[in-house]
Amino acid sequence: MKTNTSQQWRLGALATFIGVTCWVSQAVAQSAAERYPEKPIKIIVPFAPGGSVDVVARVIGQKMQERWGQPVIIESRPGASTLIGTTAAAKSPADGYTLIVSVSNHTTNPAMRAKMPYDTLKDFAPISLVARTPIVLYSNPDVPAQNLKELVALAKSKPNTLNFGSAGTGSMTHLTAEMFKINAGIEMTHVVYRGGTPALTDVIAGHIPMTFATVGQALPQYKAKQVKALGISSAKRYPSVPEIPTFAEQGFDLVATEWYGLLAPAGTPPDIVAKLNAEVRRIVSLPGLGDRLAAIELVSSTPEELDKFIRSEMDRWTPLIRKLAIKED
Repeated sequence: MKTNTSQQWRLGALATFIGVTCWVSQAVAQSAAERYPEKPIKIIVPFAPGGSVDVVARVIGQKMQERWGQPVIIESRPGASTLIGTTAAAKSPADGYTLIVSVSNHTTNPAMRAKMPYDTLKDFAPISLVARTPIVLYSNPDVPAQNLKELVALAKSKPNTLNFGSAGTGSMTHLTAEMFKINAGIEMTHVVYRGGTPALTDVIAGHIPMTFATVGQALPQYKAKQVKALGISSAKRYPSVPEIPTFAEQGFDLVATEWYGLLAPAGTPPDIVAKLNAEVRRIVSLPGLGDRLAAIELVSSTPEELDKFIRSEMDRWTPLIRKLAIKED
């Protein structure tokens, strides 16, 4: 009887210890999330300063800083079609203090490369979509086509003579152009640029007839009539340029957007992800905030919705990339 009683006592003590340990662990985790952030937050932008991704990150970061009283540092890590900055984010501590604003390259890079330095799905914790913008086909004013149907007729009358620019190989602007070519049954030659601005500059100068670019990339030049807009890839007319007809209403089944999503390294505590998600939702709902952005629509989502969207974008564009043998290596 003494042995049994002793064993029961030890088992009871062990159970109590385990219970207290679990309670303490949960309390510490909860306390850490409640106290977050306790130090500066870094948001990595995998592009050079001054572009739309940088602007979106700074708008979000400024409002976070105002709300939480901790500095939010925007760190530009451009290069290798976002791989440099994204790799840095993937290898950062999973504590909520390093975030990254990713775009469509995040979902297209794996299909264009034999080897990746990180896993697009497993190495990141989605937080929220933060913004999106459609793609516009901008042309030099001297191009005789006034809409997409006239452009298709022109391309068919002069096979393989029309060139187009984009923001780079495998970018959403490039893939939107390739999808348009397939839908329209035409051939055009892709002239690769290292960014949308050089391509736009060459369109204005008449070196190439057209480029596919986000709305904001050429909005001032469009407003100044330095380029024409033949079509936009939004599902319906876009509020900032309602006069531009969509691809769909001109008879081409094509809807595509450049998107911006906030991610953290995989393993970031769910409570901190939830806190960041709630903050993004608050920020994008602030009245007048979108006025600071050139034709970029601020949006939000749940982490689960962003995860589903990323997977759907990979499923959508990977077959096209492989069919056309688009390579970045």
